[in-house]
Amino acid sequence: MKDAGHRERIRAALEHEVTERVPVNNFALVTAARSAGFTVEQARSDPKISARVSIDYSLKTLSDFVKPVLDSQVPFADLGMNVRFPDDDYGYIKEHPVKDAEDIDELAFFDPEVAKECPSFTRVIVNGLEETSRMLEEDLHICGLSWGPITTAGYMMGTEDMLMMTMMDPDIVKKLMKKTAPFVTAMQNKMIDSGATVMWMADPTSSEDLISPAMFREYSYPALKEVISDVKAEHDVQSFLHICGNTLDTMLMLPELKVDCFSFDHAVDVEKAKKKAGKKMALMGNIDPVRMILDSTPENIMEECFRIIDVAGRNGGFILAPGCETPQASPDENVRAMGQAGVDYWKKR
Repeated sequence: MKDAGHRERIRAALEHEVTERVPVNNFALVTAARSAGFTVEQARSDPKISARVSIDYSLKTLSDFVKPVLDSQVPFADLGMNVRFPDDDYGYIKEHPVKDAEDIDELAFFDPEVAKECPSFTRVIVNGLEETSRMLEEDLHICGLSWGPITTAGYMMGTEDMLMMTMMDPDIVKKLMKKTAPFVTAMQNKMIDSGATVMWMADPTSSEDLISPAMFREYSYPALKEVISDVKAEHDVQSFLHICGNTLDTMLMLPELKVDCFSFDHAVDVEKAKKKAGKKMALMGNIDPVRMILDSTPENIMEECFRIIDVAGRNGGFILAPGCETPQASPDENVRAMGQAGVDYWKKR
C-alpha cells in the first residue's frame, strides 16, 4: 500500500497540527455507486463492487477516507425485523419489535463473529470492509459504520415511541439501551477486525433537535461512553462520531467520552462550534450537503470551503467534509471541488 500521506494528515489534524493540505472526508456511501453507474442494490449485494467503486470515488474526489457502500439498516434484517431494501436506496424498517419491557427481555442480538447468525451483516459490511482493505492502493483511512446506541434503540422501539417512553417509563428506555450498547460495540469491533482503521458511528437521535442536552447526559452519554471505551480497549483506533442537527451544547460533553473527532452538521455555526470544541477534540464538517454539494457549482463550493477552513482549520484540529452524507445525485465535479479545496487552501490563502 502506497503511503500517500492520508493517514498522517488525519493524525496531525486530530492532534491540532497544521500540514500542507487540509484533510478531507467526502462523507460518501451510495454516492460512489451512483457515480460508477451501479444501483445501491448492486453495490450492497456485491462486496467487490462496493469496495471498488468506493475506492475509485475517494481517489477521484481527493478524499483521505474511504467507506464502502454500507447500508446501516442491514443488521436489523439479521435480527429478524421487517426491513425493505429498495433497489436504489437504503433499506427502511417497516415494523419495530419492542413495545414493552417483556419484549426487551426477549430480544436476541446476533454475534457479529458468527457469520451464520448474521449473513447480511457479514456480506454487506464485513466482506465490504475486507475487500476494501484488500484492494486499497493508498493509505486512505477505512471507515465502517454503525448507528449509535440511542439511534439503534429507536429503530428497535420506534424513535417517536421511545422518546415518549422517556417521559412515561424511562427505565424501559434505559433497559433497552443497556442491550443495544454492547451490540453496537460488538459490531464496531468486528468492523475493525475486518479492515476498518477508525471507529465511525452516527447517532442522529442524539441531536438537540430531538433530545435536550440533559436527556443526552441521561440516555446517550453513558451508552456512548461504554461503546467508545470498550472499543478503544480492544483496538488502538481514533473515534469519529457524527450527530445531525443542532449540537452546540451537546458537543461540550463529547471530549469526556473520548471522542477524537466530532462530525457536525451544516445547521451548526462553524465559528461557535470551533469555540466550543477548542483543542479538546477535532472537528469535521460542515458544508451544506444539499445547497452546496448537490446544487451549487465547483467555484462556489471552493469559496465556501475556504470560508469554513478560515474559521475552523487555520490552527489545525479540523477535517473538511459535508455536514452530513453526500447526496446520492451529487455531481462528481462538486464533490471533487471540496477535495481540491483541501489541497489548495494553503496555496491560495
